[in-house]
Amino acid sequence: MPSTAVTESELAAASLGLLARPASWPALALPAPSPALASASPWQGYWSARRAGPLGARASREVLAAALTAFGRRGERNGELLALAAIIEGYYVEEGALDPLDDWIAMLVARLPDDDGWPAPELEATVMACGIGIILRDQSHPLLARWAARGTELVRRMAPGACRLKLATFLVQYHLWRGEFTRTALIVDALPGLDVAGLPPGEALVWLESIAAHARFTAQFERGRAAVDAGLALASAHGLAQHDYALHAHGAALALAQCDAAAAEHYLDGMRPVLDRASQVDQTHYWHFHAGLALLRGDAPRAIELARAALANSAEIGGAYRQALHRLSLGQALLQAGRHDEALPQVDAAARIAEGISAGIVEFTARLLRAACLVEAGQAPAAHRCLRVALAQGARHDYRATAGWWQADVVGRLAHEAIAHGIETAYVARLVRTHALPCRDPTLQHWPWVLRLHAFGRFEAVLGDTRLASGSGRTAQRPLDLLRALLAHGGSALPVVKAMQWLWPDAEAAAQRNAFDVVLLRLRRLLGDSGSALHLEGGRLSLDEGSVWSDVGALHALMQRIGSAHGASLETLQHWGRQLLELMRGPFLAGEDADWAVAARERYRQRFVVTVAQLAAHIEPLAPSAAIALYDRALDLEPLAESLTRRLMRLHAARGDHAEALRAWRSSCAMLAADSGLRPARESLTLAAELGLPVAAVAH
Repeated sequence: MPSTAVTESELAAASLGLLARPASWPALALPAPSPALASASPWQGYWSARRAGPLGARASREVLAAALTAFGRRGERNGELLALAAIIEGYYVEEGALDPLDDWIAMLVARLPDDDGWPAPELEATVMACGIGIILRDQSHPLLARWAARGTELVRRMAPGACRLKLATFLVQYHLWRGEFTRTALIVDALPGLDVAGLPPGEALVWLESIAAHARFTAQFERGRAAVDAGLALASAHGLAQHDYALHAHGAALALAQCDAAAAEHYLDGMRPVLDRASQVDQTHYWHFHAGLALLRGDAPRAIELARAALANSAEIGGAYRQALHRLSLGQALLQAGRHDEALPQVDAAARIAEGISAGIVEFTARLLRAACLVEAGQAPAAHRCLRVALAQGARHDYRATAGWWQADVVGRLAHEAIAHGIETAYVARLVRTHALPCRDPTLQHWPWVLRLHAFGRFEAVLGDTRLASGSGRTAQRPLDLLRALLAHGGSALPVVKAMQWLWPDAEAAAQRNAFDVVLLRLRRLLGDSGSALHLEGGRLSLDEGSVWSDVGALHALMQRIGSAHGASLETLQHWGRQLLELMRGPFLAGEDADWAVAARERYRQRFVVTVAQLAAHIEPLAPSAAIALYDRALDLEPLAESLTRRLMRLHAARGDHAEALRAWRSSCAMLAADSGLRPARESLTLAAELGLPVAAVAH
């Protein structure tokens, strides 16, 4: 496009129109930007600085400051507003001290017209857009809330174009740091006409950086990576190296949120060349993200050292949000190092700062981390109170990520606490599914497991929220038979040879293997995206413990806990009792008559009886009535378990309740007689005689 010479007076007259037409800027024939040019011809100085993207924030600021002074001498308020807006906006790109912003912001406030005094919406939108710089310095500045409210209305009225997208960028940034991601989504996803085409490259890059930040906090990681990659390509094409640091920082943040250490290191390497030319104070984000990488790699001492460096640097730069974020990062590193007593003050300080500036996502994360510290300190009631507040906030805003670093192990432990105690379970389930958080407690049935298997009573396989249909006929049943066989083996790795012998006992070896391979493939297809929950390794088939729940696995884990229950509280013992009875809904694989299923059924019946006896023995000295209730419930499930009846009879007799001992005895005798005419065992008859209960009628 041929350049067109333009005079100072022509620029003054055309400037408001030019704001909306950045595609025409390259055609302007302007001298090279310099403070001298701006002092003599402020409009030429302003537009030469705006157009010269590679100039850099600091050099551009010198030109714009000179233009500002000249506009002031001439009494041109529109020029002053535009120069100040460009100066303030430049701090968003520059990593440096923010203190000087205070004076620039004050000068802008002094020159702002009333809301109905703007000569053109393009001017108002352009000035409002400098709010991205104000956010860095003072998130509580009253201008921000005022502009956010007015800007939301203005952005809907404006025609698609550069000024509208520039204003949208500010609105996204404003709602991002407040943790209002549903509002950012309304702008990013629902507002039509947001296209970077025709936008000055530098402003397009700020928009792409905003998209990357939104994507990280909403767990849209591929979208975020695409925005970063597009930004890096655009910066390279236009020589805008000053954006490399921020773009690589966004890439590192996304990679760390995905727990991708290699990608995070790649982006951090991209930040390094910028730092080689920068002062120590400008390196805050670099050390901050390196702390996150060290944390991801399990090097908590290194993460603490780096987080302290970032915190010290952010204090020099200024900005409450950075202070809160870096204290949060330090708290996370200390918590991972097992130093929860030192982490708590950092987390609480971050929460206070965040509350003062309404930084919702930081508040939410700080409350989560406080709950985690309290859990580690053994203060469960206080932790649960804190968790209720945090998760209520998370559910209200549908937070899908945390500020600082995503610590899957910490969030996983808190999710376990929440689900186990009924705290915001629907929201926690969404969070677990979003990040595929594994569960290491096989007894936690209400965790949002990928696959849930019930073998006691009627067999059920539930994928997500969908029950897998068994189908009719043996062939249709085969994929689920493989799951049944896994459960019959105790939920542990099942040798393929044994599976083939159980399911195809009469087939030749080659036919068995072919049938197994076909059925396994069908089962994986039945499970769809969750087919990876089946592991075949070393000739053994197993279920992924972190994503698959089974009542068999839960029973085994519960039996282990009960077997080592010495010193457990009555509350814990009774909780285990309820879990045990809930798991045993009926006989193992009821209705399945294969030899392997029958053998497993008897094995689990015996284990259940033994486990009830062990548990009740711990409860009896603490609460005899609770032990009696446990025996009664267990005998409802296993009425022929004479060993439990004998313990119940003894307990009633020890309490002097002869009538209840007699009731238990008669009930046992009746159940035995009804089951193929069985008689009580010798041990039962002997005990009945010792307790003075009638035995003559059942002795023969």
